[in-house]
Amino acid sequence: MAPARSVRVLICGERLRGDDGAAILAAEALDGATRALAEIVHVGQLAVESLLDVPEGTAVIVADAAVGVAPGTVVTLPLEDVVRRIGAAPASSHALPPDQVIALAGELRGGLPHGSFVGIGAERLEFGEELSAAVESSLAGFTATLADEIRRLAAG
Repeated sequence: MAPARSVRVLICGERLRGDDGAAILAAEALDGATRALAEIVHVGQLAVESLLDVPEGTAVIVADAAVGVAPGTVVTLPLEDVVRRIGAAPASSHALPPDQVIALAGELRGGLPHGSFVGIGAERLEFGEELSAAVESSLAGFTATLADEIRRLAAG
């Protein structure tokens, strides 16, 4: 049996919605050593259940396209800041706004899981697989930031 991983990465987005697929592409580009440190879960839309399923003692990263920052800008925020709507916010079309999903999961869990949001500013969220030029040119940086956050949280 494989050892339990101390980091779970929740990949949000839809590959067929332009820049909304950036987190999927970044996760696919992670090197094997980094992938081995985390459990990568494609959730599409962030749901309360995705956060409730994170085991105690496991850090979580929510990776998604973001609004509230310039297109192509890569951001990392503690989950607490997402709940308080400080800075960027995930952009995927969620049933509930992501800050409310994270806050509700925190209430139901008795506290937020330790973790962060890693996002890239989205410009184009229309139907189609093509990324905007800004996101395309920043995708390697988004992948590197996601990898750095996985390694940071895995190190404790």
